[in-house]
Amino acid sequence: MRTHSRRIWPLFLAVAVMAALGLLVFHGIVAGVILLAALLGVIGTGIYGLAGEKVNDGLGGIAGGTSF
Repeated sequence: MRTHSRRIWPLFLAVAVMAALGLLVFHGIVAGVILLAALLGVIGTGIYGLAGEKVNDGLGGIAGGTSF
């Protein structure tokens, strides 16, 4: 069960706004830097959202808890 999934949606929203600014408002190198920061923000927010979760898969990895 996810313990803090409701606390991370504002972080994803902030990253989405930053990405929209990078795509629509800024141009050139500044846009590239902002979009790179947005990409790293999505990765970081995803890691933060999954940190501390209990893993319940039988085989590990891609099996997804099926225990086949």
